[in-house]
Amino acid sequence: MSSNVVRWAGVAGLLAAAMWVLSFILIQLTSLPSVFESFSDYLIEVVLLVGYAGTMGAIVGLHALQSQSGHYGILGAGGSLLAFIGYAIVFVATTGSILEGGQALLTVRLTGGIAVLVGSVLLGAITLYARVVPWWCSVLLIVAFPLGDFSHAIVRGGEGVLLGLLWGSVAYALLRSASNRAQPSGAAPAASPTSATPEAPR
Repeated sequence: MSSNVVRWAGVAGLLAAAMWVLSFILIQLTSLPSVFESFSDYLIEVVLLVGYAGTMGAIVGLHALQSQSGHYGILGAGGSLLAFIGYAIVFVATTGSILEGGQALLTVRLTGGIAVLVGSVLLGAITLYARVVPWWCSVLLIVAFPLGDFSHAIVRGGEGVLLGLLWGSVAYALLRSASNRAQPSGAAPAASPTSATPEAPR
């Protein structure tokens, strides 16, 4: 596994976390109309689009980091794939909304949300079992998305804070792991005196 893949996935996770938090701030300042009429309406959708893209990148890195663990297995890969597909579906639905100038493909978005929910819970459970990343990343994978709907009922856009916390934590774990893997495991062995002695002229 290349540490570069994990490193870039960590950067994608940081981007996703920033976009999720920014979406929360923008939603507090504006409304969420069914028809987009202002620049801020489109801006929120674009921010969410970048957030979804960064999230998918972080999922790829999390899968790459754990794929060599004996505890990850097919269930972990399946959870990663399902969560990735779910976010990709929502990404497409959001793109459709931007092109249509209003909320569109709501059934498609709901399907993607269900895939994200199931995939994230499965991925979180396997990640907790694999113990490759800190335990709180696993817990956040399990609870952040489902709790997002409840938090939205209390604070509009509250899921942005939870998802920002989730993918910021995952990004930290990925970048730390990439940094550790990039460090040399030990000093290069010194050359033996025999090999260092020049060959005698003939």
